[in-house]
Amino acid sequence: MAGEDGLRETLLDHSDYRACRNVWQAYSGDGDAALADYVDAMRATEGAVALVAQDGAADVYARFDAGRFEHLTLWPPWTIGGVDHTDSAGLESYLRETTNLRPIRHDDTPFASPSTLGSMTHRIWP
Repeated sequence: MAGEDGLRETLLDHSDYRACRNVWQAYSGDGDAALADYVDAMRATEGAVALVAQDGAADVYARFDAGRFEHLTLWPPWTIGGVDHTDSAGLESYLRETTNLRPIRHDDTPFASPSTLGSMTHRIWP
């Protein structure tokens, strides 16, 4: 519940951005948000909001950090399937092929723990 409350607060704190309002309405079941809204909400919140989706059995996490978009694919059990940096159009194109796209707090993603990701470097799958 803390994750949901934090996501709600972050989106409401940035509700002057149309994308954040649309993402909140979609998240709460009161409306729809386009893929571009989800990506723009990450930038509008300066990375506090991230995205998670499914690509088959893998989880795909996306974030905005240091002025660029990144995505990370994790295959169970904790194998990195790919990490890439891109622009908003590239991320939208990549996420268009995924399912169950939803916002998540950055603090609830694997990106929030660089030491955890660093310990998995031997598990990168080509």
